[in-house]
Amino acid sequence: MTIDPVLATQPQERTKAHWNDRVVQKRTRQLALIPSSWHLPSAVLENPPLSSVEVIRGSGILSPDELAWTEMTDIRELAELVKSQRVTSEKLTTAYCKRAAIAQQLTKCLTEIFFDKALSRAKELDEHLRKTGEVVGPLHGIPISVKDRFDVEGLDTTVGWVGLTNKPATSNSSIVQLLESMGAVLYVKTNIPQSLMMADSYNHVFGQSVNAFNHTLISGGSSGGEGALVGAGGSILGIGTDIGGSIRVPSALQGLYSIFPTTGRVPWDCSFLHQHYLIPPVAGPMASSLASTEYFMESLLASEPWKVDATAIPIPWRKDLATPPADRKLKLGVIFDDGVVKPQPPVARAMRETVEALRAAGHEVIEWDTSLHLATTNLWTKGILADGGQHCRALCDLIDEPLIEGMIVGTPKDLLSVDEREQYEHTKNTIQAAYLKQWTHSGIDALIMPVLPWVGYKPKTWVKSKQWLGYTAMWNLLNYTAVTVPVTNANRDLDSVGANGGEWENHSIRNESDAFNYLQYDIDLVHGMPVCVQIVGGRFGEEKTVAVGKVVDELMNQRSCP
Repeated sequence: MTIDPVLATQPQERTKAHWNDRVVQKRTRQLALIPSSWHLPSAVLENPPLSSVEVIRGSGILSPDELAWTEMTDIRELAELVKSQRVTSEKLTTAYCKRAAIAQQLTKCLTEIFFDKALSRAKELDEHLRKTGEVVGPLHGIPISVKDRFDVEGLDTTVGWVGLTNKPATSNSSIVQLLESMGAVLYVKTNIPQSLMMADSYNHVFGQSVNAFNHTLISGGSSGGEGALVGAGGSILGIGTDIGGSIRVPSALQGLYSIFPTTGRVPWDCSFLHQHYLIPPVAGPMASSLASTEYFMESLLASEPWKVDATAIPIPWRKDLATPPADRKLKLGVIFDDGVVKPQPPVARAMRETVEALRAAGHEVIEWDTSLHLATTNLWTKGILADGGQHCRALCDLIDEPLIEGMIVGTPKDLLSVDEREQYEHTKNTIQAAYLKQWTHSGIDALIMPVLPWVGYKPKTWVKSKQWLGYTAMWNLLNYTAVTVPVTNANRDLDSVGANGGEWENHSIRNESDAFNYLQYDIDLVHGMPVCVQIVGGRFGEEKTVAVGKVVDELMNQRSCP
């Protein structure tokens, strides 16, 4: 496998700071951590099929058992296999290491690779189970991946910055401590965009992550490496982070289930890498089944994370709320279009079909007033830019690294003074109160809406002024929880420009972001790609949102819900 060149368009920065040399060293070491027997032939790498899953299945690197284990979608089944000693953690971990290694060669989804450490941990867990007959915890022996935003002792946490390479963490983040206390086996960290502030995942250190199902498309951001890895089956469950859609966007692009929680529900610490935003980030699970995300949340909260992380709020998983009500039908709000950027045809169809299925099942669905949405999203943007870009400039200065175009990063004119920050908080509180009043008055159980107005884009097509994250980012400002559920796939026959009475073809452009979304649409490019819906709950509404997710999942995917 060849090493990708680093931004050939910026030779002056490379010559001045020599940061390119450090990148080449880092990528060379990363490649060496993949056993040669797990390397794909150069002929495959030079012209791979669109889908990494297709390559993995046909590579011959995984045995039939390894393929079967890594294509299970319910983490509870894997946990039972290990607990019953029908498969060892060592064998299971080897299978996931193989699959992650192949996914990395195809999608560049990984940053840190520590297979040897993982296999050593797996052997220890196997020995413990053999000797005691007891598992360490609910994730005993299960390989779990984490985004390169969490510290794992002895490994870099680059967050996509060249200047943060070769600076291994001296301790574990609280989420890593908790995962290991539950018996999980950590084996990889996953790729992100520089600074995390982008709906794509590209950085100078590790390059461009691409979609698990179509390598010509982005995997999303900022948890894009995690999305690509889980989508490729290289992880049954990964931990991402979200400040404006960073869990939900890559989950939507890879057809994954995810939980974006309220601040404090899942532990969050980032050592010295805290970014100076007025919107707090959160961590949450991404997986190939809703059952896996719920199992993670229930298991995590049973471990009492508030005794490890001072920011975690002591609320256990309320299983009764995570069960769809048996004595009544749901009342749901629906947002087909936020009025700012019109969803592309596959997204619009996904929403129509979901609502039709819900109504046919007897649930009440009402259209939701979005009049507060533009102001809420604009306030989110102001909060994200509030440090004036100082944090990113400091990280660039570590090694004279250039800032990548397209990042949502403030400039000096965006810097808010102390007085302006106080006014910002007052405005935020006012909007939060107004939205709470609307929510409470409506009596809804949850909102159903798009995750994104688009299905997929080619890498590096984002331009800062044209990004619109209004379908996700406003919920970060409001601190409302959300779940993603895949419901359909883009279809050339159903989603052509002239379908549905020419509604898309006759659309009148509303603004620059809407124009970008409209002009980018190409059904031939995104045919077959997954489309998710977003289910939004209130603050600390994780369980209720999962309950609604189970109803949608069963209706749209014919799955039996636990």
